Amino acid sequence: MTVTEKHHAIVFGCSGINGWALVNQLLSDYPSNGAFAKVTAIANRDFNLQDAQWPQDYENRLQLVSGVDLLVEDDHSLRKLLSEKVSSIETVSHVYYAAYRESRDGPEECRMNREMLRAVVQTTEKLSSHLRFVTLITGTKAYGVLLGQNFPFRGQAPLRESLPRIPDEYAKGLFYYHQVDLLKEFSAGKLWAWCEVRPDTIVGVAPFGNTNCIARNTGAFLSFYREIEGPGAQVPFTGTKAGWNLLSTDSNQDLIAQFCIFASFQPREMVHGQTFNIGDNAIPLSWSKRWPLLAAYFGLKGTGPSKESVIPRQYIDRHWAEFQKFCQERSLREDIIYKSICDSESRGRVMCIMDFDRHLDLGKAKALGFDRELTTEDSWYTAFDRLRNAKLL
Repeated sequence: MTVTEKHHAIVFGCSGINGWALVNQLLSDYPSNGAFAKVTAIANRDFNLQDAQWPQDYENRLQLVSGVDLLVEDDHSLRKLLSEKVSSIETVSHVYYAAYRESRDGPEECRMNREMLRAVVQTTEKLSSHLRFVTLITGTKAYGVLLGQNFPFRGQAPLRESLPRIPDEYAKGLFYYHQVDLLKEFSAGKLWAWCEVRPDTIVGVAPFGNTNCIARNTGAFLSFYREIEGPGAQVPFTGTKAGWNLLSTDSNQDLIAQFCIFASFQPREMVHGQTFNIGDNAIPLSWSKRWPLLAAYFGLKGTGPSKESVIPRQYIDRHWAEFQKFCQERSLREDIIYKSICDSESRGRVMCIMDFDRHLDLGKAKALGFDRELTTEDSWYTAFDRLRNAKLL
């Protein structure tokens, strides 16, 4: 399989941060002009191409199919739907899987997400004899970063793909492992190959918003803080002292998408069944370096945590009338912006709860030949620009 051939990519979960970026890169002719003759974007959410804000597809390569429930648990119905809605589905060569279904119940979340991936793989196999590669995007939950005090690899960063799975008592509730095991089982003896791509904190945007989008949550707060305090004001770090100094890796949505596509064109023996960390830069970063750069985008001076550190919810509540006016003047939905600033799990996790170094070793991806890197400004400022263009900031 070569990049010079014409291929058909199908992206499941195209309305999310990773899925949106995958379609965006495919339509932007990564890795080469015309590598994909057709790009199919699949989503459960109903939306249209104008909402998506992807590059205009002058060659009509893109087809968007929304309202597809991968958890229908009826393979015949799913095959019928896709065969009717996706033109030339028999030519699909690359599956990029970025779909996700959330549940507060660990076992149920595992069941749902394994079932959706199973349905995708088996349905695509039956509909297309050209299937050659499946890419699964997971994340550093696979290293147990959300276990807090029970994080099993304290002092072992940078985190490498060769590390063992987390202890069984926690692993049984992690759906990533169930998905990986499924791909190992279903690919046995098949022509198609697969790999797992493992980013850390994802810096990116979905045009429909996401309450756990750290770029949106952080950007919305800093934008409002600038509105109240004025340009040049000092804005203390909103996390903990431990969080201020810990080392981590940012993973921009564009770079993740590019690596997923890049990996799917490599020789089978180099990628099949492999896991690859992916991040913006091999040099780890602390919030003491990151926060001032993010604040600077909004004309603010980012400083470290202090006794007067700002708690976003309290800050909004103290300035409620100004906040309402701020949202009204910018045609922002007050309820969504308030929730994203105040109730963000993502910000709390990366700035407060994960009080240990967790940066990634990117050597395996680089050894494969992927050497693109992004600066903090390139990564975050692109996300902030997109938020503004989408009127989410």
